Amino acid sequence: MNEESFNGFSEENLRLIALRKVNFRLSVKIHAGVYITGCSLLVLINWFFTPGNWWVLYPIFGWLIGLVEHYTSYIVYARGVYPMAKRAVIFHLMAYIFVLILLFVINILVNPLFYWVIIPAIFWGAGLIIHIITYLVYHRGATEEEEGMKSRRERAVEKELEKMQKRLKKK
Repeated sequence: MNEESFNGFSEENLRLIALRKVNFRLSVKIHAGVYITGCSLLVLINWFFTPGNWWVLYPIFGWLIGLVEHYTSYIVYARGVYPMAKRAVIFHLMAYIFVLILLFVINILVNPLFYWVIIPAIFWGAGLIIHIITYLVYHRGATEEEEGMKSRRERAVEKELEKMQKRLKKK
């Protein structure tokens, strides 16, 4: 046996995938660390130089959107979410949630008596619902029929088999 095969993947390919996951995870951790450090510095600057004006919330929540999208892209890659249509729905949902949080903060700080944030929430929400329905109707069935696509349960079974093979190999 020259090269071991685990569910169609050579050990070399599995090592490459593992390396990519580790590098991707590290980049997300670096981004989170820079976010925390940068936001801490911004809070200190805001506190020392303009204590009555909380402008610091805008960059904190704006930057949070980028961090969440970065983390989401890691999760999508690490979990093996293959169909692009499914990835697009996930990114759309995360952007919707966190942009609306930013808009809500802006709304409260600028004009707390009039909740204008409801307007983009309704219209963008309608677009998100259309996106989800489109995915469910047109794309989900197509990806399940494609070769090589496995359900989450099947992937979990394969992962467990790999663990068992590793344990048996050590004995």
